[in-house]
Amino acid sequence: MQRSSSAGDPSRFRTRKQAADASADAFNGIVSILGQEPHDAAVLEAAAHFAPHGEAWRALLPVPLPEHVPCPWGESPVRALAIDHLARRGDAEAHLESLRRSLSRLHAKATCERADCTERQLVDSVLRLVRGAGCVVTGVPLEAAPMQPVATRWFTHLLLRSGRPTLALPRGATLARRPRRVLVAWSDTPESARALHEALRWLPSGCALRIVTVAGAGHARDVYESTTGASALAGHLASHDTMATFDVLDGQGRPPEDVLLDEARTTSADLIVMGCYGHSHAAEYVFGGVTRALLHRSRVPLLLAH
Repeated sequence: MQRSSSAGDPSRFRTRKQAADASADAFNGIVSILGQEPHDAAVLEAAAHFAPHGEAWRALLPVPLPEHVPCPWGESPVRALAIDHLARRGDAEAHLESLRRSLSRLHAKATCERADCTERQLVDSVLRLVRGAGCVVTGVPLEAAPMQPVATRWFTHLLLRSGRPTLALPRGATLARRPRRVLVAWSDTPESARALHEALRWLPSGCALRIVTVAGAGHARDVYESTTGASALAGHLASHDTMATFDVLDGQGRPPEDVLLDEARTTSADLIVMGCYGHSHAAEYVFGGVTRALLHRSRVPLLLAH
């Protein structure tokens, strides 16, 4: 994947130490992946508020370029392909220019860049970009959107194969300030532990955590194990001056996602932290019931780790 850049870039002449420092910053920083949709503006706002104060970050728009196009009568395939690539790049740049104006109003230290790649290398190219980041911020693809087949291809793999925590913004969700109240969906699983560990790296000091386990019928053993782990975790966080409470929510036969969504509304949560459950071999948009439901129904951003 190649990112667009201007000639004479002074970064080409950085010292070895400056290059090393920049590489370290990139690995610890935020990268936002865009989907060339109106929802991208909300994604950038969320990234601006999630990034530590004063920290620079990058927004990248993947632009998949076909290697073959139908040849119109009387026109060479090479020329048709070049015209198609030019049109796609032009549409992407127009979209990015609109987003740059939005960023200027937010006074965010961010850059919006186009990232070209071939269609067949789209997934691998996106994964290479985000694996060098500390956290990824992106929107949840709308299944009926024109770009849905493209966005869905990389979105699924981003969550399940990138190895990076992802702040996913469902449709209608916003993050208009630094998170203050955070709901943690806890279970005794590696995914839950990883999600909370990553969240603690990014959440601001003074942020209040509410750790909850949803009690379902016939899952007494799972609830006991989750309660034991979460209670010890809450005590550990309190000893490090992190405000944390723990509670078991009685699902009363309702699906866990309904219980979590109600709790997020009741507590006015700014963010939900949870493990991401799905099939690592999936090539399409397939996740476990709770993860999928929250990605589509939540009006609160989700910080996910797999």
